[in-house]
Amino acid sequence: MCRSRVLVVDDEPDIRTILRRLLLRAGFCVAEAGDGLEALEAAQHCDVQMIVMDINMPRMTGTEAVRRLRAMPRFATTPIMIITGNALGPLATAPSQVGDLMLFPKPLNLDQVLTAIQEAVQTA
Repeated sequence: MCRSRVLVVDDEPDIRTILRRLLLRAGFCVAEAGDGLEALEAAQHCDVQMIVMDINMPRMTGTEAVRRLRAMPRFATTPIMIITGNALGPLATAPSQVGDLMLFPKPLNLDQVLTAIQEAVQTA
């Protein structure tokens, strides 16, 4: 039995695999999507308590997917973690918070990512 379902969205299969393995070992269920369009579809068909979203993806960016998810009442307050390899400024080296979004730079510190996901799911 899993504690919560996390949707992992990234166009890089290796990143999805790393995050899936990390989350499964921690007792989470995991759904996956390869871009923003797949994320919208998966989120609506899975009972997700947390979303981990890359920004730069084909077909639909993570930014657009987050905007559309936030417009849906069901996902208005769902915790979302943004992961990106194109971090600027302080985000380039450390996680930060922007509004209701957690931002994590790539390469990911998996311990920090897991801790943040566990805390977000507990408080959601």
